[in-house]
This record gives sequence, structure tokens and C-alpha cells, in this order.
Amino acid sequence: MVVERKGTTPKTQRLKRGGIGLFVMTIVMIASFSFAAQPTRWITITTFTPYYSPTVVQIGVGTSISWENPTTTVHSITHDGCNGGERCAFDSGALGPNGTFTVPHLQPGSYSYHCVYHPIMRGVIVVSESDPPNEI
Repeated sequence: MVVERKGTTPKTQRLKRGGIGLFVMTIVMIASFSFAAQPTRWITITTFTPYYSPTVVQIGVGTSISWENPTTTVHSITHDGCNGGERCAFDSGALGPNGTFTVPHLQPGSYSYHCVYHPIMRGVIVVSESDPPNEI
């Protein structure tokens, strides 16, 4: 037995429910994109100076940092603390051609890093509590 409300039919009731469901799904999708996507800052490894481009990057807490190696050579992204007996914040190990390496988050501070295979290659990441400009 179908009970109809005055002025509505089962078809219009289904359409109203479908519209509400679509509206709720749209809100959920928008919210998930805005909360789930963490910003990422990219650094490109090059075969010429400055080697890590950009060399100095300033990011806010919660920003991921990724390196891409489009060269034909193996490189690394090794925090200077890994060699000095300090806390090792990140170390990519051998990063081959077309490889990427990502550090999802770092605590506030300054992080000098280098390539263990090519010590002339050096960079710095500065992590701030607030959202700083992309480069300094």
C-alpha cells in the first residue's frame, strides 16, 4: 500500500529524496577534497647549478616536500643531521632516474641537506609555524 501525501506522488517524493541525497554527496565530496589534500612543495634535481631547484625552500608546518629526479644519474636527498650524529630527519637513499622522494611533514626548523654521491649538491628547507612564502 502506497500512502501519498496531498499534492505529491511517489515519483515526486523520490525526486525530492534524490535531490537531497545529491546535495549531501556534493557537500561531502567538497569537504573531503579541502581537508584531505595537503599542499606539496616540489624541488627538481638538475645536472647543473643550483642542482636542487629551488635551493632554499620555505614551507609551513603540514606541507609535504617532494623531490623529482629527471636526470639520468642516481642522487640522494640526505639531511645533514644523518651524518653528524644528530637526528636524521630524512634520507632518500639512492634515488634513481625519474624517481621521486617525499617527506610528508617536518617539524619547524631549518634542514640542510645534500647528495651523498655529489657533495657539491646542497639545499635547505625552512619550516615555519605559519604559511611563509614559497621561496626565500
